[in-house]
Amino acid sequence: MPPAKTAPDQPKGRRRRTQAERSTEMREKACIATLQALTEVGYERISTKLIADRAEVSRGALTHHFPMRNDLLVAAFEYLLRSWETSWPFAADPAPPRLSIEELIDALWERLFSTEQYMAATELMLAARMDSDLGQRLRNVQLRWSRIRDAIATKMLGMASENETNHLFLQLNLCLLRGIAVHKSFDNDPAVDQKLLALWKEIVRAQKVVHVPDLRGVDAPSAPSRA
Repeated sequence: MPPAKTAPDQPKGRRRRTQAERSTEMREKACIATLQALTEVGYERISTKLIADRAEVSRGALTHHFPMRNDLLVAAFEYLLRSWETSWPFAADPAPPRLSIEELIDALWERLFSTEQYMAATELMLAARMDSDLGQRLRNVQLRWSRIRDAIATKMLGMASENETNHLFLQLNLCLLRGIAVHKSFDNDPAVDQKLLALWKEIVRAQKVVHVPDLRGVDAPSAPSRA
């Protein structure tokens, strides 16, 4: 009787990936491709076919994981936010570093707002204005990140987290960085972002606005009555 055939030996050090691992890899490739497409061609021209081609996956596999285009867009947005959450300075171990407000502005700009991926997030946020489903789902994802970001940023600055004005001061800086990111894409001066950042840090330094006073209890002006 001839000897039974045996299966060829598997290369040492390698193992067959599980279905879950292959699925996770496919989703990650799709999210990365979506963010790249949002940056390069914009929300209006994005399509599942374009994403499938860029991710080098079949359109069927893509729609299996993301039945609707908004499913893919939300997943890409969440992937981006989690990448920020797990990067320095937010993922510093064992605790976030103590930074001055100027250092925090530089870190946020370099790690988040000056990146191409941030423009992808901007595309999604603008598109959400006219798409209530997309807008609500993006806000749900954003809420988790905002809470983590604000809590860690407050610790890095050594500010009291329960102080409302400290919170508003942090939001003011974030709004300014968002504005510079958008403005940079329209300005002919390639150094305009650095000039604006330098000016803002100079203003902050001159005013020494880090531990700002608590405005809670100050009466807000009453809203005008409608005619």
